[in-house]
Amino acid sequence: MRMQRQWLAGASRVDITPDIQKIRIQLGGYGARLNMPPTGVHDPIYARALALQAGDQLVVLVALDHLLVPASLTEAVLREANLRPEQLFMAASHTHCAPDSMGLNARARFALPGVGSFLPEFLKFTTERIVEAIRQARARMRPARLSVAAEALPNLNRNRRGAKITDPTMTVLRVDESARRRTLAALVIYAAHPTIYPHTMMQVSAEFPGVLQSRLEAALGEGVVALYMNGAQGDVSPVADEGKDDHERVRLYGEKLATHALRLFRNTKPLAPKLRTAQIRVSLPEARPHPQFYESAGREYKVPEALLNDLVKQLIPPTTPVSLGGLDSLALVGFPGEPITALGLEARQMGQQRGFRHVAPVGLVNDWIGYILTREEYEKGGYEATVSFNGPDAGAAVMKAVREGFARL
Repeated sequence: MRMQRQWLAGASRVDITPDIQKIRIQLGGYGARLNMPPTGVHDPIYARALALQAGDQLVVLVALDHLLVPASLTEAVLREANLRPEQLFMAASHTHCAPDSMGLNARARFALPGVGSFLPEFLKFTTERIVEAIRQARARMRPARLSVAAEALPNLNRNRRGAKITDPTMTVLRVDESARRRTLAALVIYAAHPTIYPHTMMQVSAEFPGVLQSRLEAALGEGVVALYMNGAQGDVSPVADEGKDDHERVRLYGEKLATHALRLFRNTKPLAPKLRTAQIRVSLPEARPHPQFYESAGREYKVPEALLNDLVKQLIPPTTPVSLGGLDSLALVGFPGEPITALGLEARQMGQQRGFRHVAPVGLVNDWIGYILTREEYEKGGYEATVSFNGPDAGAAVMKAVREGFARL
């Protein structure tokens, strides 16, 4: 008699806040901080892992309270966790109050006042903690039920480049244990830059994603792991105007997102135990600084104009991964950087044409190549364009890989 395929799922949360007395991290997110170390820890940061299996197919989703995911971190985690590249979907929340992720980037070996530099001990510490989260999640795997819901939430994010285009969609994945009426995990995907705290905030913080995750975990019960992943947030800011100060604005915005997530959580539709993964390596156009880099971003990051070409070529890899996961009717599309809204919506359309009812673009997955723009937005210039390092055709190259990934799924 043939066994019925089922979902297996396990989740874990591990504190990845470094001891700032032992590892001299820099606080990332804003060049104006000039690589200064944090003055303390406002709230801890975590790695949250969700392991999913259907039949012989496995994927591990990892949500990090970090700014970016450099390739060197992904490579270390894959090696130590004994995973194949297509089995890891590791995304950063993009909090601008995390330790500078360039400290995890083995390509960042230059000393500049506005750009963090590689710290081997920081990479070792962070890798060990993430791998432990993955180990725990896999050890806790048990028969599970998965379900999904998605809905547009108006007036909670905006396009910061002045365009009218936005993606207000929040996607929620619910994971319940089959044997008991108990929730194991929840995944929330929503696009907004965690930049409510300004550069003058000098303490480590998970920002609004931390509030969202902790509020969900408290509401859903002991042992529940709530993961947040950012969407196509390259040109997206939060609408977080309520509150008397920055701390209250962060709290109120995170709580507002959590309230919407809980409502969606209670109205999810089941997903059949069908899992597919794909990862496409993109050969990037040659790295080069944008013509406006020095005027728009170079001064913020204190980058000497004479060194721009060498620094960009050293920092940006020649190839990068695009990662996709198909969970029955839900598709996750992982971009190796910060895609703008237009590209996220294009990915959603591609997936829907392939038969996926729900398609969630996710930024900052498994690598970071800067902002990922259309040719039109690259040529328009501005800050995002100047932190797009592979010329006007990089976005097209990435989207070609997204299309190929959907074909494989």
